[in-house]
Amino acid sequence: MAPSKQCMNLSLGNRVNQAYLDGVKQFLDYAFQGSRKEDKIRCPCYKCCNTTLGTRETIDTNLKVYGMIQNYTFWYHHGEHLGESVSNSEDENDDEVENYESEDEIQELLKDLYPNVDGGATPTGYGDVVEEEPNDEVKRFYSLLKDLEQPLYQNSKASKLSSLIKLLHIKSMGHWSNESFSILLKMLKEELLDEGADLPNSYYEAKKIIRELGLSYNKIDACTNDCMLYWKEDSLLDFCKICGASRWKMNTHTGETKNKKGKKIASKSLRYFPLKSRLQRLFMSTKTSSLMTRHKDERTNDGIMRHSADSMAWKSFDELHPSFAIEPHNVRLGLASDGFQPFHNSKTSHSIWYVVLIIYNLPSWLCIKQENFILSMLIPGPNGPGDAIDTYIQPLIKELKELWEVGIETFDASKF
Repeated sequence: MAPSKQCMNLSLGNRVNQAYLDGVKQFLDYAFQGSRKEDKIRCPCYKCCNTTLGTRETIDTNLKVYGMIQNYTFWYHHGEHLGESVSNSEDENDDEVENYESEDEIQELLKDLYPNVDGGATPTGYGDVVEEEPNDEVKRFYSLLKDLEQPLYQNSKASKLSSLIKLLHIKSMGHWSNESFSILLKMLKEELLDEGADLPNSYYEAKKIIRELGLSYNKIDACTNDCMLYWKEDSLLDFCKICGASRWKMNTHTGETKNKKGKKIASKSLRYFPLKSRLQRLFMSTKTSSLMTRHKDERTNDGIMRHSADSMAWKSFDELHPSFAIEPHNVRLGLASDGFQPFHNSKTSHSIWYVVLIIYNLPSWLCIKQENFILSMLIPGPNGPGDAIDTYIQPLIKELKELWEVGIETFDASKF
């Protein structure tokens, strides 16, 4: 029987937690059990990712320093077999894991998001007569804090905010449609949860509640022939300035551009995820802030290439821009783009293109991890943009130029 893997989730947090240390010991005992004759096994830490062999002592150290890779939940490299039962023992370690994954984690997220607001403050009395009107940032913090403190229903252990975040995460991982998510919310409220459960009625309402967490995007209409974007001074145009094509979808039977609800639907729309707030979050988060300067603070300059900072391109850039290079907090980004088929039916001719940014400030074993990529934009299909990708990356270029010329202030959590 494989040991319980719940405590391994603590590898993203405090790795001196006794629950995590006990979990490491249970993993090593299982991997090096008596029937195995190997002196070395694959190391599943973040740095090695099951690509190198190590002794028990080496792997024990690596797991305590770097943590275990989160997507490695089936230990097939370490003797686990399909169908093997997993221990679900409810001991003190399980309680600690449950506590770690509950409201404290959401509270920490709010603290990282609003570092200038007193994290211990409560919205008690908010709305009463006060000496000074709270600014917009404080109002948003109080609104989220109120949802965090409000139980989902009477005597519920979960809050409204944490429940919504988890439900939306499941929706994303399960590829649910917006309509199916709204149906689930309705069933939970009417049939499964206690009367008075404070859940939103639809996906749209749920998205509005967590919008202040900074997880939204900007929708920018585009010409159906990829000629231009309807933004800035062109945001109110109905026809493309270059090819004259209509901005709106047209009903082939009636010739109308409005749907049954009286709304106009754009022929193409770019989904753009603003960059500045995401870069700020990297330094505001206690989990990533210290990693953003490691490329300079902890780099060994011995002629061996261990990181992009050791490359000739990086060094040449530093020589051309010494004022930029002297500040380790300045962010170095790489850009990648490719198309993908969004439908299960591969015979359907459709291609949506994504643009992602790679953060080269992070250690080499983290910057190439999918979870550390920044999704910058989704370019609509049905065909790839080709050379017209220049049209779509205008918002990103604008932000990058502003960051280069002006910069943006943020809060460095590693300094406090």
